[in-house]
Amino acid sequence: MATSKDVARRAGVSVATISRVYLYPDQVRPETRDLVLQTARELDYYPNLAARNLKSNKSNSIGMVIDINNFTNPFFFQVIERINSRLENTDYQLLTFSNSGSIFSNEKFNRYINSGQLDAFMFTPGAFDKKGQRFFQNMKPYCLQLYNDFYDNLDSLIINDLYGTYIAVKYLLQQGHRRILVLNVQSSGRDYRYDGYLQAHQELGLIPEPDFIYQFPIEHNSSKIIEKLISRLRPTAILSHAETLSIWTLAALKALNLNFPEDVSLIVYDDHPWAEVMGITAVSQPIPLVGSTIAEMLLDALSSEKPRPVVKKVIKPELTLRESVRLPA
Repeated sequence: MATSKDVARRAGVSVATISRVYLYPDQVRPETRDLVLQTARELDYYPNLAARNLKSNKSNSIGMVIDINNFTNPFFFQVIERINSRLENTDYQLLTFSNSGSIFSNEKFNRYINSGQLDAFMFTPGAFDKKGQRFFQNMKPYCLQLYNDFYDNLDSLIINDLYGTYIAVKYLLQQGHRRILVLNVQSSGRDYRYDGYLQAHQELGLIPEPDFIYQFPIEHNSSKIIEKLISRLRPTAILSHAETLSIWTLAALKALNLNFPEDVSLIVYDDHPWAEVMGITAVSQPIPLVGSTIAEMLLDALSSEKPRPVVKKVIKPELTLRESVRLPA
């Protein structure tokens, strides 16, 4: 069986470099790291992770807590795929945990955190929580907030949903639409998408229609409610957020025998594969950038040996134009 000395001799580097490649890959020049990993594969060398983890007091595990309602959302799994791809040449493994509401609702996650089996974890806070604040202040693993930023002392990566809604609504307004129905996912925190709706109107000197914005829980099918809203409000355009709401919207339009863009213009938030096939204009979240940025934030924090300032990163979505928007009749 090959040893680290064999890999070092073949690659022409020191044994210490071999150790750094597996312990702190981001501290090694990319060309050296690639050479070591390639040589290790050629020699069928595998480091003794268990022994090294005991010595370094690390688990080499990163946790990701996902709300159980999002397990059917392809966005999250595409992001996970990107994170895993970036972690592939490191010793870190990504573990997922489901929760309903608070991150503390998953007993397995609590066991992993309390027993030191996670070096870092990511979660999406639904609101500020005093219990969570105390927990984070005394916590050793690195913690990263995703998509919401309720804790000032924690790093975060958010997607600017205010901007995403703003660019979609502004585009519809510029096409002449005024009766724009916005269907949003129910949230316990501040509704930044509503702020984007208001901003687009105010920027163009128009009066917004607050009765045209609705929030829905995604636990129960609301297609019939959406159908009634469309019948009552007679919108000329619809902006639906999240895949579930968008599917309910399509079901409601079908039940009403309404076609897009002939009868109503349509924009969906999140550019799902079916949206492209159906020619639907979409607010696109740059998933490759989101996943790679999350991975880099994790690796930067885990490789840092000194205290770091809090890092807050924001990614802007884009509007992908297709054939689902027309001038109102």
